Amino acid sequence: MVPKNITISAFEVQGLELPQVHFRVCCSKGTYIRALARDLGLALNTGAHLSALCRTRIGPYHLRNGFSIEDLKIALKEE
Repeated sequence: MVPKNITISAFEVQGLELPQVHFRVCCSKGTYIRALARDLGLALNTGAHLSALCRTRIGPYHLRNGFSIEDLKIALKEE
């Protein structure tokens, strides 16, 4: 991949259960979180990879305002 400038406005370690590290990132669009994990591992002289990823916001849209699959099924049946 061609390197590009991105913005990381927040990086918060939320849990440390070695060898797992749970973190939260606020970043600009186009940021590859898997590449961020890889780069973190390189900076620490160890390997690193992503085992899970949950996008909680995209622009003005928040996960907390979303429908669960079950709620969506019920809403679609009501129409």
